[in-house]
Amino acid sequence: MTMHREPGGERYYYTWAWFEGPDDAAWRVTGHHTDSGEQYRLDWNLAERSLCVTDSLGRTRCHWWDAQGLVTAYRDEAGQMTTFRWSDEERLLLGMTDAQGGKWRYVYDRLGHLTETHDPLGRVEQTQWHPVWHQPETEVDAAGAAWRYEYDERGNLQAVSDPLHQRTVYGYDRHGQVVRITDARGGDKYLQWNEDGQLMRHTDCSGSQTAWFYDERTRLERVTDAESNSTRYSYDGNGHLTEVMFADGRTERYQPDAAGRLVKYTSPAGQITRWQRDGQGRVRRQTDATGRRTAYEYDAYGRLTTLTNENGESYRFRYDVLDRVTEQTDPGGSRRVYGYNALNAVTAVIYGGERGGEIRHGLERDAAGRLTAKTTPETRTEYRYDAADRLLEIRRRRHDAAEGGEPEVIRFSYDSAGNLLSEETAQGVLQHRYDVQGNRTETQMPDGRTLRYLYYGSGHLQQINLGRDVISEFTRDHLHREVQRSQGRLDTRRMYDRTGRLTRKLTCKGMRGVVPETFIDREYAYSGQDELLKKRHSRQGVTDYFYDTTGRITACRNEAYLDSWQYDAAANLLDRRQGETAQAGAGSVVPFNRITSYRGLHYRYDEYGRVVEKRGRNGTQHYRWDAEHRLTEVAVIRGSTVRRYGYVYDAPGRRVEKHELDAEGKPYNRTTFLWDGMRLSQECRLGRSSSLYIYSDQGSHEPLARVDRAAPGEADEVLYYHTDVNGAPEEMTDGGGNIVWEAGYQVWGNLTHEKETRPVQQNLRFQGQYLDRETGLHYNLYRFYDPDIGKFISGDPISLKGGINLYAYAPNPLSWIDPLGLKCWNSARRDYWKAEAKAAPKGMYSPVNMLRMRLGLAPKIRVREFHFKTRTERVRNVSLELNHRHWPQRDGKHVDIPYNLEKVTPWEHAAKDPYRYPGSELLEILQDIGNYKGF
Repeated sequence: MTMHREPGGERYYYTWAWFEGPDDAAWRVTGHHTDSGEQYRLDWNLAERSLCVTDSLGRTRCHWWDAQGLVTAYRDEAGQMTTFRWSDEERLLLGMTDAQGGKWRYVYDRLGHLTETHDPLGRVEQTQWHPVWHQPETEVDAAGAAWRYEYDERGNLQAVSDPLHQRTVYGYDRHGQVVRITDARGGDKYLQWNEDGQLMRHTDCSGSQTAWFYDERTRLERVTDAESNSTRYSYDGNGHLTEVMFADGRTERYQPDAAGRLVKYTSPAGQITRWQRDGQGRVRRQTDATGRRTAYEYDAYGRLTTLTNENGESYRFRYDVLDRVTEQTDPGGSRRVYGYNALNAVTAVIYGGERGGEIRHGLERDAAGRLTAKTTPETRTEYRYDAADRLLEIRRRRHDAAEGGEPEVIRFSYDSAGNLLSEETAQGVLQHRYDVQGNRTETQMPDGRTLRYLYYGSGHLQQINLGRDVISEFTRDHLHREVQRSQGRLDTRRMYDRTGRLTRKLTCKGMRGVVPETFIDREYAYSGQDELLKKRHSRQGVTDYFYDTTGRITACRNEAYLDSWQYDAAANLLDRRQGETAQAGAGSVVPFNRITSYRGLHYRYDEYGRVVEKRGRNGTQHYRWDAEHRLTEVAVIRGSTVRRYGYVYDAPGRRVEKHELDAEGKPYNRTTFLWDGMRLSQECRLGRSSSLYIYSDQGSHEPLARVDRAAPGEADEVLYYHTDVNGAPEEMTDGGGNIVWEAGYQVWGNLTHEKETRPVQQNLRFQGQYLDRETGLHYNLYRFYDPDIGKFISGDPISLKGGINLYAYAPNPLSWIDPLGLKCWNSARRDYWKAEAKAAPKGMYSPVNMLRMRLGLAPKIRVREFHFKTRTERVRNVSLELNHRHWPQRDGKHVDIPYNLEKVTPWEHAAKDPYRYPGSELLEILQDIGNYKGF
């Protein structure tokens, strides 16, 4: 073969030559190039058993192999060597020396099973194998925690015991398919399969059933949930997904190109998004329903070099010889420069300012790649881990600290299954307990109070208690969604439509057996795009919302509030006075996504893109930032009065104190904060009064209750939150059902009104946000949000991973949330797989896949595929991927939320996500997730 062409039109060319060597003689490829400009020269030296490949950029990588064809050495384009050592007869990998000099060693039993893995730190992972079935019998991690596996007489996995001796048992049918899973607390789940080995029905331990139906070509045709809501799927003649119909009849349509790659998406409301691809399937341009375009440019080797936003402003990228991003330049001219070690781990980040300034962060790593220290111009932070890579201690010291001064120290402890048992900070110690399924059942606060959680089934929250007092009880439907909760003398019912959208929250007052009295009634109506169109609130009246065709909110109207907004193409608010139309031309673009003037407010930014001054009718605010881009001080100037405020953060970046500064810069009027992970748990004012925050669920940032103490040792008072559809508090009531605080919201988070019946100072706003009344800003964990402009006042700490507009909060804050002030897909993915390992479906995974998921890695399958580029069949191991069920996949209210994620193969992923291109056609699954044996 000298040329082949992919369905997208790209042509691939090959040149050949005849070679004779000591091991064989054959035709071999000596050159390869493509229409898009890729060029490679292959230099064979069969006498030395080596191959060097050089591209048109002059980069060369080389492989060496032995007489059996096993690779013994690899030199990458940077000249870094990795070597491999093999056994003579069994051809087993005995050792590897990585490019940094770290040595890996592998030990096998007489049958060739891997029994020990020694890493460069000297840690050992061990596996004992079943003598008959050749499956893992015991797996011991480097910390000594053991997972044990039992098999039946047919070799089926019969039971798994974790390091805490919690046992999960599996039952099979005569075909070897799992039909029953009994969890560690004795709950049974049942699975039913069709004759093609496809899952037809799943019954959880509460009796709720989900059913799957397939067409004659074994493609998924319909899914019916436990509430009898069905989602239907349609395909074209090539098996590509073309239509998804939801239970309420709304339909999403997908149009693939000749290669099966998505090029057009039509929303249920008829709005169209298109993708233009190059010959290799890479997205070149995305065009939304209004014609706004995002463009992507690549070099000849497929590396993204330019990303151009809807305003025509570009992010540019540079790479090193190993294709690692070494520099990112933003539209305003600020830069991020990255340095790496030989194992491709980031060791330095330099933030380059637009006027030549630099902030350097140094990252030190051990031989296993773990971060051991971070150095900034102000601090040095050190990290210590256990043998299982769990973080044990963070120790931070300022460079200007007095000699012998105590560093800040945070300590963590875990059980052998990896559950966090305690976190010790300067604010106190949090201690946790768990049930046999890994659900947290208790959290003991530093003051001795204990929050307790009661679950049913596989981990659905049923009750929250503080000590012996019930805070709230929950009733759930067959999908385990909350349908009722108690809050003191009040009960709130939740109602949903057929696609799961919240349509009503009815809060009633009354004891059981007494006719309830309606207290607050909220009703919600939506568009086909899931946009909130109308809200009826029994205390605030009717509110109508209006949107453009891409979901950006354009107007809001109710009895107390009327406003409208216009945007530039990149979703930045345009400046205009109320009732006027934003002027076209130069004013129709907000340069670099940084608002400098809006409705009488004026903003000034520093060279790193952080707001340093805000001026308006109510005065001027000056902001000071540290080397980690955290707001540390604010000066508020009103007339001749200047008041200064300071903010203190711990090593993970959580704000642990706010205070006012006197004329000499000394802090007073302190408020301290205690955190449970990344959620605010408690605040203490002036060292006396305190508030404990309780949330609606373990993974939620929606507040449920606040427990106040006027002073240490005094009685607790429980106050309950009543929230809007986006989780923002609208009312707060006491235990008797009396309103003590209520407020109405403007769309972007400011209040239209606020009323207290007694002083309670309710500061929570959108989920994850805390109002600083001294500035009007909302603290949002990793950033500060300004509700005056609907934007963050600094760029996203995770840069483009959080979206192409680094300052954006959301186009529609009524249904989108960002509780952390960023989006981090890597963390969400890792947490998903760890949770999957604990959940019931883990019975469908092989022992190897169970181990992978416990480590936060995706399970794998072994497949035979046809590779488009080389036009060859090959066998390889591939990881499952996570797809967002609700489009768009890379932004929006559903991003990274576990309920919106589904497990898919790369080929299933490509059918639903226009940016996913597997580069091959799946021919056959050789080992599925239940019998995969590799790693």
